[in-house]
Amino acid sequence: MTTPTEPTPANEPDETSEPEPRLRKPGDLIAAVPALLGFIPVRSLVVTVLRPEPGVPLRAAVDFMTRMDLDGNGRAATAQLIDRIAQICVAHNALAVLALIIDDRATAPKSGHRGVRGRKHRDLLAAIEHRLDAETIPLAGAWAVSEIGPDLPWWSLTGPPREGRQPDPATSEVALRQVLEGRLLRASREELAALVAPDPGLQSEMRLLLKAVGSTASGRFAEALRRDDAESYTRTTLRKVLRHVAKLESGIEPEPPALAELAVALRDSSVRDVMFALTPGPHAAAAEALWSRLTRALPDPDRAEAAALLAYCAYVRGDGPFTGVALEAALSADPEHRMAILLDAGLQTGMRPERLGRLADSGREAALDLGVDLDRELS
Repeated sequence: MTTPTEPTPANEPDETSEPEPRLRKPGDLIAAVPALLGFIPVRSLVVTVLRPEPGVPLRAAVDFMTRMDLDGNGRAATAQLIDRIAQICVAHNALAVLALIIDDRATAPKSGHRGVRGRKHRDLLAAIEHRLDAETIPLAGAWAVSEIGPDLPWWSLTGPPREGRQPDPATSEVALRQVLEGRLLRASREELAALVAPDPGLQSEMRLLLKAVGSTASGRFAEALRRDDAESYTRTTLRKVLRHVAKLESGIEPEPPALAELAVALRDSSVRDVMFALTPGPHAAAAEALWSRLTRALPDPDRAEAAALLAYCAYVRGDGPFTGVALEAALSADPEHRMAILLDAGLQTGMRPERLGRLADSGREAALDLGVDLDRELS
């Protein structure tokens, strides 16, 4: 298993939006990392890919940020991750790269001493720099901290020795902007993973319900086939799912029988494909809440379908870390799940959220082909 990464692709700049916060000093960047990743990383290598800022010569902007576990699974896994960093940089026409190491075992260098784990960290950075040199992409800066927090020390790992104190991450310009945009900051990656952790008791209940609901659905589908009208089964099933989305918007939580009905409905790929049309849009929050509930409730392999839809919602919102944990859940439930594989490939290569718009367009077209008006059904 490869070391987990949490890429956070940046959205395309919008000329009508507020100016991006300025990160003028190493401490500013370090304090912004939790807000950009969505949680406070520990024992991590955080790589920031820079792009030229349009219309502003000699100024760079954050294009992409990715995190990986510092303690990998050996040289082969480390080499694979370094190569992935280089591939992302090439795909994004990177101007330069910045690196930050967070390691609670590390200490700042002192006179005549590089600091605890200083040599190990510099060896890792040398390997990254060597790989980037092959693509003529500079490693423009690298720093280390024992942890991220207000007034804690940081120190440089490349170039002339430098050190300083971190600003408060909670009050950084980036964090304040994220709060205003409604994005949550989690205390750890484990807190993120807990949001998609299965509920064993509910899963057991769902296994029994799925057998009964699945049998009933199979009977309805067989009857539609006998009438040579399979489309009517899909249309009716789609409308049931949309009703559950509308109910959740009005504050009615789905009970286990309804969750089983939803799970069986999503086995129909035509119904599943329409669900992409709900994000982005006015019904995106309800849809994401529904997929989240299903991800925790369903046993494998049905869990994969819900988790993949949940990952799609998070990806569209620009929440790379949550997309990553949702995709881990989907691929754990079904390693061959095609959509989860495609979304994971996009995430790992830094594909921008806007590129997913075609899935939403296809979903709307699929609904119209079935004679279903999404706005009417969800009003």
